Amino acid sequence: MLTIIAFAVLLIISYLLGCFSTAKVFAKSYKNMNVYKVGSGHPDTQNIYNNIDKTLGIFTGIVDFGKMYFYIVLLSFLLNYPPVTKVIGNIGTNNHLLILGFFMVIGHCLPVTHRFKGGRGIFTYIGFVLYFAPFPMMIIIVLAIILVMFFKQIRFAQYMIVLLPPFINFFFEDDAAFLAKMFIAALLMGIINFIVSKKLGEI
Repeated sequence: MLTIIAFAVLLIISYLLGCFSTAKVFAKSYKNMNVYKVGSGHPDTQNIYNNIDKTLGIFTGIVDFGKMYFYIVLLSFLLNYPPVTKVIGNIGTNNHLLILGFFMVIGHCLPVTHRFKGGRGIFTYIGFVLYFAPFPMMIIIVLAIILVMFFKQIRFAQYMIVLLPPFINFFFEDDAAFLAKMFIAALLMGIINFIVSKKLGEI
């Protein structure tokens, strides 16, 4: 029972941490701007990069990435620490961390604290996938940078970051069940980005 309660609490914490908008905080502290009234009106890296300041946009993306990646690293350490597992049970497996991390992604894209108006979560998702599939994600990041720098294909690069890592991870991951879960996470992320695009009026 304690195991279920502990995991449920962590799900809520993960979602709420995702709801914390670094884009909103940085825009406010940098130029006292309300990110919801600038450009697309979405609190995401792309809006800050395009409509407020390019350097600040890059920094926002790095922070969103780090927030996710190091959160999962911290969870992995704490939840697999023997005194902790003795009390709450084993909820530090990759399967558990996958769910907890994805709840943070959901919080970033659909935050209850901002009327479910969040960012696309691309950098947060990069941090999420990089923890579980580092080599595939690094390959995709290089390809995405090339697409953006030389072909200006930002949207296509975003779709590639969301959808391609599980396919490349097929060559690195031996656990078929976990690989399937990564495919599900990619599919869900695609659906979430569709919802965000609908909110932006792009679809």
